[in-house]
Amino acid sequence: MYIVFRCRKCGRYLYSSTDKKTRKCTCYYTNKIERVRVVARTDDERIAAEIVRQKQGSGTGFRALG
Repeated sequence: MYIVFRCRKCGRYLYSSTDKKTRKCTCYYTNKIERVRVVARTDDERIAAEIVRQKQGSGTGFRALG
């Protein structure tokens, strides 16, 4: 099972397997899987990646790092 969620620091969409405890974002923030808000669930990793691509869009709208 895979989940799609947003990074708690920068807002980027990510996906992870539900058997993992953490997932590190490209902003170097470590997201605890038990604390993230789940956007979608799927059994197939390719579908999870496609959902992330659709949700991510052009990549705009993230909070500024700083």
